[in-house]
Amino acid sequence: MKKRRKRRHSRQQLTKQPINRKHKDRLFRLAFQDRRDLLDLYNALNGTDYEDPEALTVTTLEDAVFLGVKNDISFIVGNTLNLYEHQSTMYRNMPLRGLIYFAALYQTYVKTNGYDLYGVRQIPLPFPNYVVFYNGNTEEPDETMLCLSEAFLLPEQDSLPAVECRVRVLNINQGHNRELMERCRRLWEYAEFIGCIRNNLKNGMQIQAAVKCAMDTCEEQGILSDLLGRCRTEVLEMLLAEYDEQKTMEYIRREEREIGREEGREEGEALLSELLNRLLADNRQEDVRLAATDRTARMRLYREYGLL
Repeated sequence: MKKRRKRRHSRQQLTKQPINRKHKDRLFRLAFQDRRDLLDLYNALNGTDYEDPEALTVTTLEDAVFLGVKNDISFIVGNTLNLYEHQSTMYRNMPLRGLIYFAALYQTYVKTNGYDLYGVRQIPLPFPNYVVFYNGNTEEPDETMLCLSEAFLLPEQDSLPAVECRVRVLNINQGHNRELMERCRRLWEYAEFIGCIRNNLKNGMQIQAAVKCAMDTCEEQGILSDLLGRCRTEVLEMLLAEYDEQKTMEYIRREEREIGREEGREEGEALLSELLNRLLADNRQEDVRLAATDRTARMRLYREYGLL
């Protein structure tokens, strides 16, 4: 492993954002809440050997409603600004979300450190890294690179885009990225726990029983035992909420595709995705569920957001 001199980041840091009590944490974020585990993950990804947790500064924007999605973790270590997310679906708009999020982080960085955006001297910025950890049900390669430029409409002549955002998507399902899992025990434990839940579901268990059984099995085997020992109820509630949200969104996407085919609207799925993003951004969870069962309500929400 390439040695790198350990150093603390400059005291010029992003300010901590006020906690949004409506924000429901995801299990991935909870699993890497300890800076030592997060630093270990960073080292595993980058071949570094940082040991001091104080070398890492968490910069997650808690009130990230402008994204339309809940962000997981962002932090500074060394001279890098890192955005880590967990996804169970391969959303092709991840680069766009990353661009928006990085813009907000850099805006805060500039303001906090007293830099002059219109000054003559160039502002030194930490290097951006964006990694998404994927563990959905669809088969994906170990690593995928998504680029914002792939979404741009081509100009009449060849030219370079003014902006770019690259997302490194890593498949962390069981059997994928073995070397990374060997380097980061915490990530392996997370993948094993989720895999255990899915195996229980495949064996016919209901979701609550599947999660509880996986908790017992993993805790006995020393997998996420520290987390499951102190946050068992919280973990159960998180997973049930995530499962319910995922199933609900899958249902209404499927229904919207069917409606789109019936009405000849190819854009039906795109409209639905936009609506879901806006509802989640506004913390309107009940309206997300209402849209799943009531097409009239869904049409009303489309009109409310000016999508129809």
